[in-house]
Amino acid sequence: MDLKRLPVVGITQGEPTGIGPEIIIKALRHPSLLRLCTPIVLGEPKYFKSLRKEIPVISPQNFKTSSYGALNLSCQLLFEKKIDAVVTAPVDKYRISKEEGVIFLGHTEFFKKACEKTFAHSFHPTMFFVSPKEKLALVTTHLPLKNVAKILSKDLLQKTILNVYLGLKSLFRIPNPKLALLGLNPHAGEKGLLGQEEKLIFAPVLRWAHQRKIQLEGPFSADSFFSTRWRLFDATLALYHDQGLAPFKARNFHSSTNLTLGLPILRTSVDHGVGYDIYEKNMANPSSMIAAITWAAKLASHKRNIPWKP
Repeated sequence: MDLKRLPVVGITQGEPTGIGPEIIIKALRHPSLLRLCTPIVLGEPKYFKSLRKEIPVISPQNFKTSSYGALNLSCQLLFEKKIDAVVTAPVDKYRISKEEGVIFLGHTEFFKKACEKTFAHSFHPTMFFVSPKEKLALVTTHLPLKNVAKILSKDLLQKTILNVYLGLKSLFRIPNPKLALLGLNPHAGEKGLLGQEEKLIFAPVLRWAHQRKIQLEGPFSADSFFSTRWRLFDATLALYHDQGLAPFKARNFHSSTNLTLGLPILRTSVDHGVGYDIYEKNMANPSSMIAAITWAAKLASHKRNIPWKP
């Protein structure tokens, strides 16, 4: 791949009756993005009539929902190496599942399945959120809260830790990342009084990490960790969706990006939803989309120097 050219970034349209097309159009009005990458919009041209004329729009084919079609088109272009990264606008999971007759749990799960089919190799993706202030990973993703404790295991934690550790080293060029692990139970279990997971699962994982020279500390009590302690680490590992994202989004809502680690492709996303309530009101803030495109372009330049082997 020619490292002198700008990275080519595909941007999927998202739910067309949401704010996806609006934030894409607004974001791509910023000349700074065109100096970082060559953007290509994947979606129905009728939703992008006010897009800058020099930016191509490729229409997805053979799908009932154009949002799902755009995702499948992005995979085709990624696997054919016609784009270097993909940025995803928010979709309606229920609508895709119903109209396409599939179980669509989210982008992370979708790209995992697509990569496993193409590369004939199993992957463990990690949802990773970045902002100018901080970085945060989720050990579990779109999972009912009642199932979190059931699914936690040493293997799951180790795979997530490795994804974050290697991602920080390779994509963010942090030579020796320092990671924080949150506890599952109140006060990180109070030495077993409020739960056994910290003793039975987390303690062996900490020993495992230290044996491999991975700087991992914890488990920390989540109720106090996000006051000031998070500043001491390159990334935090939260055990479930709201444990990490509630404080993270409170500080970074319009400036953060969702990055998928652990896959042989580069994918970033906005960190918000479809926004049905402000559809066609010209009220959508494009800041998260701008951040997602910026990160995709910058990280694609790094990733192109990193060979991937299954």
